[in-house]
Amino acid sequence: MSDNVSELRSQKPKKVLKRVLLLLLIVILVCAAVVLIVFRDELNLDAIRRYVKYLNVTETSQDGRYTFDAHSGNQYASYEGGLAIASVSGLTTYKDSGAEDVVLQTQMTTPAIRTGGQLVLAFDVGGYALEAASRAAGGVLSVTAEKPILDADISQDDCICYAAPESGYKTVLHVYNKSQTMIYRWLSSSQYLPLCTVSNGASYLAAVAMGQSGGIFQSSIDVFKTDSGDIYKTIPLGNDLVYDLEFVDSSTLLAVGENSASWYSAAGAELGSYSYGGAYLKDFDLGGDGFLTLSLNMYKAGNRYSVYTVGPDGKALGSVYVGEEILDLSAAGHYVAVLTASKLTIYDDTMKVYAETDNTGSATDVVVRDDGTAILLGSGTGQLYVP
Repeated sequence: MSDNVSELRSQKPKKVLKRVLLLLLIVILVCAAVVLIVFRDELNLDAIRRYVKYLNVTETSQDGRYTFDAHSGNQYASYEGGLAIASVSGLTTYKDSGAEDVVLQTQMTTPAIRTGGQLVLAFDVGGYALEAASRAAGGVLSVTAEKPILDADISQDDCICYAAPESGYKTVLHVYNKSQTMIYRWLSSSQYLPLCTVSNGASYLAAVAMGQSGGIFQSSIDVFKTDSGDIYKTIPLGNDLVYDLEFVDSSTLLAVGENSASWYSAAGAELGSYSYGGAYLKDFDLGGDGFLTLSLNMYKAGNRYSVYTVGPDGKALGSVYVGEEILDLSAAGHYVAVLTASKLTIYDDTMKVYAETDNTGSATDVVVRDDGTAILLGSGTGQLYVP
Protein backbone atom coordinates (compact mmCIF):
# COMPACT_ATOMS: atom_id res chain seq x y z
CA MET A 1 0.00 0.00 0.00
CA SER A 2 2.72 2.46 0.91
CA ASP A 3 4.41 1.86 -2.43
CA ASN A 4 1.19 2.69 -4.33
CA VAL A 5 0.70 5.95 -2.42
CA SER A 6 4.27 6.95 -3.14
CA GLU A 7 3.76 6.30 -6.85
CA LEU A 8 0.57 8.39 -7.01
CA ARG A 9 2.21 11.31 -5.25
CA SER A 10 5.13 11.26 -7.71
CA GLN A 11 2.75 11.64 -10.66
CA LYS A 12 1.07 14.85 -9.41
CA PRO A 13 3.98 17.22 -10.22
CA LYS A 14 4.11 15.81 -13.77
CA LYS A 15 0.42 16.47 -14.33
CA VAL A 16 0.75 19.98 -12.96
CA LEU A 17 3.75 20.63 -15.23
CA LYS A 18 1.83 19.47 -18.30
CA ARG A 19 -1.06 21.78 -17.43
CA VAL A 20 1.29 24.72 -16.95
CA LEU A 21 2.99 24.05 -20.29
CA LEU A 22 -0.38 23.73 -22.05
CA LEU A 23 -1.58 26.98 -20.50
CA LEU A 24 1.66 28.68 -21.53
CA LEU A 25 1.25 27.44 -25.11
CA ILE A 26 -2.31 28.77 -25.25
CA VAL A 27 -1.16 32.16 -23.95
CA ILE A 28 1.62 32.29 -26.58
CA LEU A 29 -0.81 31.43 -29.40
CA VAL A 30 -3.33 34.02 -28.23
CA CYS A 31 -0.62 36.68 -27.97
CA ALA A 32 0.66 35.80 -31.43
CA ALA A 33 -2.85 36.11 -32.86
CA VAL A 34 -3.32 39.50 -31.19
CA VAL A 35 0.02 40.71 -32.57
CA LEU A 36 -0.93 39.59 -36.11
CA ILE A 37 -4.27 41.41 -35.89
CA VAL A 38 -2.98 44.63 -34.32
CA PHE A 39 0.24 44.90 -36.35
CA ARG A 40 -0.89 43.28 -39.58
CA ASP A 41 -0.04 46.40 -41.58
CA GLU A 42 3.49 46.57 -40.16
CA LEU A 43 4.22 42.85 -40.49
CA ASN A 44 5.07 41.84 -44.05
CA LEU A 45 4.42 38.17 -44.63
CA ASP A 46 5.69 38.50 -48.20
CA ALA A 47 9.14 39.28 -46.78
CA ILE A 48 9.09 35.96 -44.92
CA ARG A 49 7.97 34.13 -48.05
CA ARG A 50 10.75 35.75 -50.08
CA TYR A 51 13.38 34.96 -47.47
CA VAL A 52 12.47 31.28 -47.53
CA LYS A 53 12.03 30.96 -51.30
CA TYR A 54 14.92 33.11 -52.54
CA LEU A 55 17.50 32.44 -49.83
CA ASN A 56 20.17 31.42 -52.36
CA VAL A 57 19.29 33.92 -55.09
CA THR A 58 21.80 36.76 -55.49
CA GLU A 59 22.63 39.23 -58.24
CA THR A 60 25.48 36.96 -59.38
CA SER A 61 23.68 33.60 -59.11
CA GLN A 62 22.20 31.87 -62.14
CA ASP A 63 18.86 31.24 -60.41
CA GLY A 64 16.41 33.95 -61.37
CA ARG A 65 18.41 34.94 -64.47
CA TYR A 66 16.63 34.80 -67.84
CA THR A 67 18.10 34.81 -71.35
CA PHE A 68 16.09 35.47 -74.52
CA ASP A 69 16.26 37.11 -77.95
CA ALA A 70 16.28 40.88 -77.55
CA HIS A 71 13.65 42.74 -79.56
CA SER A 72 11.91 46.07 -79.03
CA GLY A 73 8.52 44.42 -79.57
CA ASN A 74 8.87 41.86 -76.77
CA GLN A 75 6.02 41.80 -74.26
CA TYR A 76 6.56 40.36 -70.78
CA ALA A 77 4.37 38.96 -68.01
CA SER A 78 4.77 37.15 -64.71
CA TYR A 79 3.62 33.56 -65.13
CA GLU A 80 3.47 30.70 -62.61
CA GLY A 81 6.28 32.14 -60.52
CA GLY A 82 8.46 32.61 -63.59
CA LEU A 83 8.28 34.66 -66.78
CA ALA A 84 6.41 34.59 -70.09
CA ILE A 85 7.48 36.45 -73.23
CA ALA A 86 5.48 37.13 -76.38
CA SER A 87 7.88 37.99 -79.19
CA VAL A 88 8.05 38.21 -82.97
CA SER A 89 8.84 34.48 -83.00
CA GLY A 90 6.03 33.32 -80.70
CA LEU A 91 5.40 32.52 -77.05
CA THR A 92 8.00 31.28 -74.54
CA THR A 93 7.62 30.59 -70.83
CA TYR A 94 10.37 30.25 -68.23
CA LYS A 95 10.49 28.60 -64.82
CA ASP A 96 11.37 30.62 -61.72
CA SER A 97 14.93 29.29 -61.98
CA GLY A 98 15.28 30.95 -65.41
CA ALA A 99 15.15 27.70 -67.38
CA GLU A 100 13.19 27.75 -70.64
CA ASP A 101 9.96 25.81 -70.36
CA VAL A 102 7.25 25.99 -73.07
CA VAL A 103 8.13 27.23 -76.58
CA LEU A 104 5.41 27.88 -79.20
CA GLN A 105 6.86 29.21 -82.42
CA THR A 106 4.68 31.41 -84.60
CA GLN A 107 5.30 34.65 -86.45
CA MET A 108 3.99 37.82 -84.83
CA THR A 109 4.49 41.43 -85.89
CA THR A 110 2.96 43.21 -82.90
CA PRO A 111 2.86 40.67 -80.05
CA ALA A 112 0.65 41.10 -76.99
CA ILE A 113 0.47 38.97 -73.86
CA ARG A 114 -2.16 38.20 -71.21
CA THR A 115 -2.14 35.80 -68.25
CA GLY A 116 -4.97 33.92 -66.57
CA GLY A 117 -4.91 31.43 -63.72
CA GLN A 118 -2.87 28.62 -65.25
CA LEU A 119 -2.72 29.75 -68.88
CA VAL A 120 -0.78 32.44 -70.71
CA LEU A 121 -2.11 33.95 -73.94
CA ALA A 122 -0.13 35.59 -76.75
CA PHE A 123 -1.59 37.09 -79.92
CA ASP A 124 -0.58 39.29 -82.81
CA VAL A 125 -2.43 42.62 -82.78
CA GLY A 126 -3.34 43.27 -86.42
CA GLY A 127 -1.96 39.84 -87.35
CA TYR A 128 -3.43 36.37 -87.57
CA ALA A 129 -1.87 34.26 -84.80
CA LEU A 130 -3.16 33.48 -81.30
CA GLU A 131 -1.52 30.95 -78.96
CA ALA A 132 -2.37 29.82 -75.44
CA ALA A 133 -0.23 27.56 -73.28
CA SER A 134 -0.04 26.01 -69.84
CA ARG A 135 3.07 24.83 -68.04
CA ALA A 136 1.57 21.37 -67.58
CA ALA A 137 0.22 20.75 -71.10
CA GLY A 138 2.20 23.09 -73.39
CA GLY A 139 0.12 24.53 -76.22
CA VAL A 140 -3.62 24.25 -75.52
CA LEU A 141 -5.12 26.60 -78.13
CA SER A 142 -3.81 27.74 -81.50
CA VAL A 143 -5.80 30.05 -83.79
CA THR A 144 -4.98 31.33 -87.26
CA ALA A 145 -7.57 33.98 -87.96
CA GLU A 146 -9.13 34.63 -91.35
CA LYS A 147 -8.51 38.37 -90.99
CA PRO A 148 -6.38 40.45 -88.59
CA ILE A 149 -7.05 39.98 -84.87
CA LEU A 150 -8.25 43.19 -83.21
CA ASP A 151 -8.00 42.10 -79.57
CA ALA A 152 -7.96 39.09 -77.25
CA ASP A 153 -8.32 38.51 -73.52
CA ILE A 154 -8.18 35.78 -70.88
CA SER A 155 -10.11 35.63 -67.62
CA GLN A 156 -8.72 34.78 -64.20
CA ASP A 157 -9.99 31.22 -64.60
CA ASP A 158 -8.60 30.81 -68.16
CA CYS A 159 -11.61 31.50 -70.39
CA ILE A 160 -10.54 33.19 -73.65
CA CYS A 161 -12.10 35.59 -76.11
CA TYR A 162 -10.87 37.29 -79.26
CA ALA A 163 -12.24 39.73 -81.84
CA ALA A 164 -11.51 39.62 -85.57
CA PRO A 165 -13.33 40.47 -88.81
CA GLU A 166 -14.63 37.70 -91.05
CA SER A 167 -16.05 37.71 -94.57
CA GLY A 168 -19.33 39.61 -94.50
CA TYR A 169 -18.87 40.88 -90.93
CA LYS A 170 -17.04 43.85 -89.46
CA THR A 171 -16.25 41.93 -86.27
CA VAL A 172 -16.84 38.43 -84.95
CA LEU A 173 -16.39 37.76 -81.22
CA HIS A 174 -15.30 34.27 -80.16
CA VAL A 175 -15.49 32.84 -76.63
CA TYR A 176 -13.78 29.69 -75.32
CA ASN A 177 -14.44 28.17 -71.91
CA LYS A 178 -11.61 27.14 -69.57
CA SER A 179 -11.38 23.80 -71.38
CA GLN A 180 -10.63 25.77 -74.59
CA THR A 181 -13.90 24.72 -76.23
CA MET A 182 -15.63 27.42 -78.27
CA ILE A 183 -19.02 28.11 -76.65
CA TYR A 184 -20.15 31.40 -78.17
CA ARG A 185 -19.86 33.63 -81.25
CA TRP A 186 -21.31 37.07 -81.87
CA LEU A 187 -21.38 38.29 -85.47
CA SER A 188 -21.53 42.05 -86.03
CA SER A 189 -22.22 43.29 -89.54
CA SER A 190 -22.85 46.93 -88.57
CA GLN A 191 -20.23 47.85 -85.94
CA TYR A 192 -16.54 47.43 -85.28
CA LEU A 193 -15.81 45.89 -81.87
CA PRO A 194 -12.07 46.51 -81.41
CA LEU A 195 -11.77 45.55 -77.70
CA CYS A 196 -13.19 42.52 -75.91
CA THR A 197 -13.07 40.84 -72.50
CA VAL A 198 -14.59 37.71 -70.93
CA SER A 199 -15.63 37.08 -67.33
CA ASN A 200 -14.81 34.15 -65.09
CA GLY A 201 -16.80 31.14 -66.14
CA ALA A 202 -17.38 32.80 -69.53
CA SER A 203 -20.81 33.90 -68.29
CA TYR A 204 -20.37 37.39 -69.74
CA LEU A 205 -18.64 38.77 -72.80
CA ALA A 206 -18.15 42.50 -73.26
CA ALA A 207 -16.85 44.56 -76.16
CA VAL A 208 -16.32 48.22 -76.99
CA ALA A 209 -18.50 49.33 -79.90
CA MET A 210 -17.40 52.28 -82.03
CA GLY A 211 -19.81 54.54 -83.91
CA GLN A 212 -20.94 58.10 -84.34
CA SER A 213 -23.98 60.23 -83.65
CA GLY A 214 -24.61 63.53 -85.40
CA GLY A 215 -21.13 63.42 -86.87
CA ILE A 216 -19.55 63.07 -83.41
CA PHE A 217 -17.53 60.01 -82.42
CA GLN A 218 -19.33 57.87 -79.83
CA SER A 219 -18.39 54.64 -78.11
CA SER A 220 -20.22 52.21 -75.87
CA ILE A 221 -19.79 48.86 -74.15
CA ASP A 222 -21.97 46.00 -75.35
CA VAL A 223 -22.42 43.28 -72.72
CA PHE A 224 -23.52 39.78 -73.75
CA LYS A 225 -24.66 36.77 -71.78
CA THR A 226 -23.10 33.75 -73.44
CA ASP A 227 -26.27 31.71 -72.92
CA SER A 228 -28.29 34.24 -74.93
CA GLY A 229 -28.35 35.41 -78.52
CA ASP A 230 -29.05 39.08 -77.77
CA ILE A 231 -27.13 42.04 -76.39
CA TYR A 232 -27.75 42.00 -72.65
CA LYS A 233 -26.82 45.63 -71.94
CA THR A 234 -25.37 48.64 -73.77
CA ILE A 235 -23.39 51.10 -71.65
CA PRO A 236 -22.83 54.51 -73.31
CA LEU A 237 -19.33 55.99 -72.95
CA GLY A 238 -19.71 59.25 -74.87
CA ASN A 239 -16.80 60.39 -76.98
CA ASP A 240 -14.03 59.07 -74.72
CA LEU A 241 -11.60 56.82 -76.60
CA VAL A 242 -11.23 53.52 -74.71
CA TYR A 243 -7.75 51.95 -74.55
CA ASP A 244 -8.60 48.79 -72.64
CA LEU A 245 -11.58 46.86 -71.29
CA GLU A 246 -11.35 44.24 -68.55
CA PHE A 247 -13.55 42.15 -66.28
CA VAL A 248 -11.83 42.75 -62.94
CA ASP A 249 -14.06 40.13 -61.33
CA SER A 250 -16.97 37.94 -62.39
CA SER A 251 -19.34 40.84 -63.02
CA THR A 252 -17.40 44.13 -62.80
CA LEU A 253 -16.03 45.89 -65.88
CA LEU A 254 -13.21 48.41 -66.00
CA ALA A 255 -12.88 50.70 -69.02
CA VAL A 256 -9.63 52.67 -69.25
CA GLY A 257 -10.20 55.68 -71.48
CA GLU A 258 -8.27 58.62 -72.85
CA ASN A 259 -9.67 61.04 -70.23
CA SER A 260 -10.93 58.84 -67.40
CA ALA A 261 -11.28 55.31 -66.06
CA SER A 262 -14.68 53.91 -65.09
CA TRP A 263 -16.01 50.78 -63.38
CA TYR A 264 -19.41 49.30 -64.26
CA SER A 265 -21.50 46.35 -63.24
CA ALA A 266 -22.39 43.91 -66.01
CA ALA A 267 -25.94 45.26 -65.69
CA GLY A 268 -24.70 48.74 -66.65
CA ALA A 269 -24.56 50.61 -63.33
CA GLU A 270 -21.56 52.91 -62.89
CA LEU A 271 -19.69 51.88 -59.73
CA GLY A 272 -16.93 54.47 -59.83
CA SER A 273 -15.08 56.85 -62.12
CA TYR A 274 -11.71 58.60 -61.99
CA SER A 275 -10.95 61.63 -64.15
CA TYR A 276 -7.36 62.41 -65.14
CA GLY A 277 -8.05 66.09 -64.60
CA GLY A 278 -6.70 67.16 -67.96
CA ALA A 279 -3.44 65.19 -67.60
CA TYR A 280 -2.26 62.87 -70.37
CA LEU A 281 -2.41 59.11 -69.88
CA LYS A 282 1.04 57.68 -70.59
CA ASP A 283 0.73 54.13 -69.25
CA PHE A 284 -1.49 51.95 -67.09
CA ASP A 285 -1.57 48.48 -65.55
CA LEU A 286 -4.54 46.38 -64.50
CA GLY A 287 -2.53 43.71 -62.66
CA GLY A 288 -2.91 45.09 -59.12
CA ASP A 289 -5.05 43.25 -56.61
CA GLY A 290 -8.21 45.38 -56.61
CA PHE A 291 -6.73 48.58 -57.99
CA LEU A 292 -5.79 50.29 -61.26
CA THR A 293 -2.37 51.89 -61.73
CA LEU A 294 -2.06 55.00 -63.91
CA SER A 295 0.95 56.94 -65.17
CA LEU A 296 -0.09 60.53 -65.99
CA ASN A 297 1.84 63.49 -67.33
CA MET A 298 0.74 67.09 -67.15
CA TYR A 299 2.14 67.67 -70.66
CA LYS A 300 2.39 65.62 -73.85
CA ALA A 301 6.17 65.86 -73.56
CA GLY A 302 8.47 66.37 -70.61
CA ASN A 303 9.07 64.52 -67.38
CA ARG A 304 6.31 65.66 -65.06
CA TYR A 305 5.09 62.12 -64.43
CA SER A 306 2.88 61.08 -61.55
CA VAL A 307 1.71 57.56 -60.72
CA TYR A 308 -1.69 56.94 -59.13
CA THR A 309 -3.41 53.87 -57.74
CA VAL A 310 -7.21 53.94 -57.92
CA GLY A 311 -9.79 51.64 -56.34
CA PRO A 312 -13.00 50.38 -58.03
CA ASP A 313 -15.00 53.14 -56.31
CA GLY A 314 -13.04 55.69 -58.38
CA LYS A 315 -11.09 57.04 -55.39
CA ALA A 316 -7.31 57.38 -55.43
CA LEU A 317 -5.50 55.11 -52.98
CA GLY A 318 -2.21 56.96 -53.35
CA SER A 319 0.03 58.90 -55.69
CA VAL A 320 3.67 59.83 -56.18
CA TYR A 321 5.46 62.37 -58.35
CA VAL A 322 8.31 60.98 -60.46
CA GLY A 323 10.69 63.66 -61.70
CA GLU A 324 12.06 61.70 -64.65
CA GLU A 325 10.79 59.66 -67.58
CA ILE A 326 9.12 56.38 -66.64
CA LEU A 327 10.45 53.57 -68.83
CA ASP A 328 7.99 50.95 -67.62
CA LEU A 329 5.26 50.32 -65.09
CA SER A 330 4.08 47.03 -63.58
CA ALA A 331 1.55 46.10 -60.89
CA ALA A 332 0.78 42.80 -59.16
CA GLY A 333 -0.67 41.81 -55.81
CA HIS A 334 -0.27 44.84 -53.52
CA TYR A 335 2.80 46.18 -55.32
CA VAL A 336 3.63 48.68 -58.07
CA ALA A 337 7.02 48.78 -59.78
CA VAL A 338 8.18 51.99 -61.47
CA LEU A 339 11.30 51.79 -63.65
CA THR A 340 13.32 54.83 -64.74
CA ALA A 341 16.75 55.09 -66.35
CA SER A 342 18.34 55.56 -62.93
CA LYS A 343 16.44 53.22 -60.59
CA LEU A 344 13.68 50.73 -59.87
CA THR A 345 11.26 51.68 -57.13
CA ILE A 346 8.69 49.28 -55.73
CA TYR A 347 5.71 50.83 -53.95
CA ASP A 348 2.80 49.37 -52.05
CA ASP A 349 -0.73 49.98 -53.30
CA THR A 350 -0.88 53.34 -51.51
CA MET A 351 2.30 54.43 -53.35
CA LYS A 352 4.52 54.33 -50.27
CA VAL A 353 8.08 53.29 -51.10
CA TYR A 354 8.62 49.61 -50.29
CA ALA A 355 12.03 48.93 -51.89
CA GLU A 356 14.48 50.62 -54.24
CA THR A 357 17.54 49.67 -56.28
CA ASP A 358 19.72 51.31 -58.93
CA ASN A 359 19.11 50.45 -62.57
CA THR A 360 22.73 49.48 -63.12
CA GLY A 361 21.93 46.95 -65.84
CA SER A 362 20.22 49.49 -68.13
CA ALA A 363 16.89 47.67 -67.91
CA THR A 364 14.08 48.94 -70.13
CA ASP A 365 11.22 46.80 -68.79
CA VAL A 366 10.09 45.46 -65.44
CA VAL A 367 7.69 42.75 -64.28
CA VAL A 368 6.68 42.83 -60.62
CA ARG A 369 5.20 39.72 -58.97
CA ASP A 370 2.60 39.43 -56.22
CA ASP A 371 5.24 38.57 -53.59
CA GLY A 372 7.02 41.91 -54.14
CA THR A 373 9.90 40.57 -56.23
CA ALA A 374 10.58 42.03 -59.68
CA ILE A 375 12.34 40.99 -62.88
CA LEU A 376 14.45 43.67 -64.56
CA LEU A 377 14.60 43.13 -68.32
CA GLY A 378 16.83 44.54 -71.03
CA SER A 379 19.27 43.60 -73.81
CA GLY A 380 18.09 39.99 -73.96
CA THR A 381 18.48 39.25 -70.24
CA GLY A 382 16.32 39.37 -67.16
CA GLN A 383 17.48 39.45 -63.54
CA LEU A 384 15.36 38.79 -60.48
CA TYR A 385 15.40 41.52 -57.84
CA VAL A 386 14.48 40.41 -54.33
CA PRO A 387 13.78 43.27 -51.87
